Amino acid sequence: MNAAAGTGAAPRRLASLLTRFPHLHAHSRIVQSRTAAELDTLLRLDDDEIPVAVGGDGSINALATLMDRRGELARTLGVVPFGTGNATAHTLGLSSTTVAMTALEYGITMPLDLIRTSIPSAPLALVSCSTGFESNFLRRYSALRYRSRQWAGWSALLLNVHRSLVGVSLTLDGADWVRPFERVHNVGLYNIPHYAFGKVMWRGVQANDGLAIAAEVRSPIAYWNLMARGVTAPTHHSATERQLHGVRTRRWQTADMRSPVHLQVDGEAVAVHEASLRVDARALTLIRA
Repeated sequence: MNAAAGTGAAPRRLASLLTRFPHLHAHSRIVQSRTAAELDTLLRLDDDEIPVAVGGDGSINALATLMDRRGELARTLGVVPFGTGNATAHTLGLSSTTVAMTALEYGITMPLDLIRTSIPSAPLALVSCSTGFESNFLRRYSALRYRSRQWAGWSALLLNVHRSLVGVSLTLDGADWVRPFERVHNVGLYNIPHYAFGKVMWRGVQANDGLAIAAEVRSPIAYWNLMARGVTAPTHHSATERQLHGVRTRRWQTADMRSPVHLQVDGEAVAVHEASLRVDARALTLIRA
């Protein structure tokens, strides 16, 4: 459990939740950590144990990263969504903590692609890696969210909602796709169809088809139009579609991104300006609804 999830209320919330599922309560043990290093120290698994991330997308990423580093990524993983956006949980059909706990009892699984990155501090991406509005917003939000999520959100939005930048380059499968002279608002690489709060952003995208999706958004208006409407994404390799004014999408397997501002990975700002990425097909097995 990410003890910091839910502004520190996670331990109390989990204790209350477990009282409603006595069978799970009797067969579980709770490991609390606040950092990836702490998780590495505290989490030691028996062969028959299933690790379950209690938190948001960052917590799921931390658990998957630890399992990968230990050579245990073949283990089945579970999720109880205590985070803010919970995009991964929604892709698994886990729309609430009650649904997630019920899913743990039934144990139905599904494979999920992941994105491997060259970023030492964030070697895996389950949801996204992007730069521009999303990375600038998250950098500001992360600095303030433990004081007040509402204030952090409004502050980050107002400071970045109208910003655009030049200097981003993105190469997909060896071909230039976004060039440094282009003015953009956000450039993102996405692994799953859902965005924060269960929004289906990329209709038609499968979470385990061995392809991720890239999106170049030219302006703030185009970005918020995309957030409101989503798009029906191309379904085959290297296919490009433009369905909204100012928005391009493409499917890919390998990518190289460079940016004058920092990147974000799975909702966490990372202090790097470039990364190489590749899709690792069906590399995770997670419990779904």
